[in-house]
Amino acid sequence: MKFKSIKTKILFYFSLILSVILISFSFVFYYYFNQTIITSIKTNLLKTAYEIEEKLENNQTIDLKSYNCDIKIKNKTSQNRFEIRDYGEYLKATLFFYFDNKEIIISKKVDDKSENLVDTMLVLEPILLLILIFLANKMVDKILIPIKNIIKTSKEISINNFQHTITQNEEYELKELVDRFNDMIKRLQEEVKSLDKFNTNISHELRTPITIIKSEISIILKKPRSNEEYKNTLFSILEEINNIQKITDNLLLLTKYTKNNISETFELNDLDSILLEVIEKYNPFLKQKIEFKKFENIKLNSNYQLIYHIFSNLIDNAIKYSPANSTINLFLYKKNKIYFIIQNKNSSFYKKGSGIGLDIVKYGVYLHNGTFKIASNKKTSIIITF
Repeated sequence: MKFKSIKTKILFYFSLILSVILISFSFVFYYYFNQTIITSIKTNLLKTAYEIEEKLENNQTIDLKSYNCDIKIKNKTSQNRFEIRDYGEYLKATLFFYFDNKEIIISKKVDDKSENLVDTMLVLEPILLLILIFLANKMVDKILIPIKNIIKTSKEISINNFQHTITQNEEYELKELVDRFNDMIKRLQEEVKSLDKFNTNISHELRTPITIIKSEISIILKKPRSNEEYKNTLFSILEEINNIQKITDNLLLLTKYTKNNISETFELNDLDSILLEVIEKYNPFLKQKIEFKKFENIKLNSNYQLIYHIFSNLIDNAIKYSPANSTINLFLYKKNKIYFIIQNKNSSFYKKGSGIGLDIVKYGVYLHNGTFKIASNKKTSIIITF
């Protein structure tokens, strides 16, 4: 049987179990109560028989009316001294007592207390069951109050409203549930802030090349220009279009992979080879800025595309935002974990580049179960571990 309500389910099983307990108790109680009555009647009949036997032995007169039972005396012999028959049938118990070739029959009506008890229990048990169900209903309502508060709070939460949390509860099970729910709200708050920041970064990075393209076209159209000026403007526009293309590629990369599907794309890659491949795309002058401080052959079960973008975005930012005469130090080695470190004296190389490129780096590291850390001392370092 399926129930949509937890409360209904609890009350149903509570009523079912309670009914079984009450019925079982009734049968047991009735049985022992009835046995007590039977034993009492047997004892009374035997006591009466002993008294009559004593009077017969002493030739005393027997006043049959003085006994609270029916007594009959017949001439009959038997090997048994006492014999109780027909107990319980027609609410009457009979004792056959044999003495001196006489059959003395002592009969007594069984008290109908057992029947009265059954009638009483048939009336009281349903009433008791209803009272207990009513009290259980109230108790369940009280127990479910924190859960109702959780439901109420969850309904008030929206993408623009994460201010509500649930009041702590003393019960261990509910306290743990409330703690997990409040932790979830905090995580959602952080995720929404991160999403807002990500949207801001996208807007900024898309707006910049679009603004440059618009300005270049506006300027070139104000008056006739030489072929060289048109050519330079087109090169500038092409560069910004390439930037837009890079941004869209990064966006596609962010949406393409998740924790659920990333492992399917993993293969054994040489990280040192990927890093060298990234550096090869730069011209000789930019390559001179890069210096390997520690470089080892490292293999990692990973997604090639994401690893390439991690290296590429970090080195791009370092080259773009570092002073012309500065050196970019690179480390790739293994010591318990795999370390990739990019280091520069200029702290702005990651701040200015903290847009979608850095989001790609952080997300790629996250998908590889790695860590991302920024450390600043005399030199600024981005430290990635896998």
